[in-house]
Amino acid sequence: MTASPAPARPRRLRAVDAIGYLMFGMVAVRELTGAGAAGRHLLAGLLLAAIFILLLNHGPLFRRRPAARAPYFVVQTILIQALGLLPPYLDVWGLLYVLVAVQAHEALPARAALAWAGAATAAMMLTLMVTMGAVIGLGFGLIYLAAGLLIVSWEAYSAQAIAGQAQSQALLQELQDAHRRLQAYADQIAEQTALRERDRLAHALHDSVSQTLFSVSLTAESARLLLDRDPAAAAEQIGRLQTLTADALREMRGLIAQWRPG
Repeated sequence: MTASPAPARPRRLRAVDAIGYLMFGMVAVRELTGAGAAGRHLLAGLLLAAIFILLLNHGPLFRRRPAARAPYFVVQTILIQALGLLPPYLDVWGLLYVLVAVQAHEALPARAALAWAGAATAAMMLTLMVTMGAVIGLGFGLIYLAAGLLIVSWEAYSAQAIAGQAQSQALLQELQDAHRRLQAYADQIAEQTALRERDRLAHALHDSVSQTLFSVSLTAESARLLLDRDPAAAAEQIGRLQTLTADALREMRGLIAQWRPG
């Protein structure tokens, strides 16, 4: 079954790499400058070089060949154990397991990473206790185990924080998009409401004011015709004309008041 590709590592966790390379530098200085024959230093240098090359290239290797992840950790374990078994036995090589533990946490499924961590811890503890004595070896092993747990936990919580921040940013973007859509919808509703209000006022103008003005026109014409024949009737029509004109003016003012913004 083909393994899934390793997830891309967040850029904001590069501090873990810096700590890891610092640990590697500490081990390299200790291994290459400590007691021992030249042949021992040469072999330690070769082992350290192989470990470092794998450390530097694990990302591209996992992306191109996902199936190489399990063999990678097996090879790294063998190289680190070989370094720890070089006499005279030194005490810092276990730090290399901290670096590889971080990579295992990132690259392997949870169960596989836990299985590798258990096997690597057992191998490290046994090697330290055999080469340095049970008590001293156990003490150093517990120190390296604590360091590995601390750094892996820190990276895990940092990754969760970054993922949570990314989710928050995505949610904020969705909310902003929704707000823009709602604003556009509200503007559309407001425009449609204004159009409906104009139509309503136009109908009101036609139904009330225009009818009143039509009555004014008829009354004025009637008064003109009666002016010579029946002045009294003409005066009555003129009074009615004044009433109609006042009503029309009042209706127009009411409609204009409705057109004004609130």
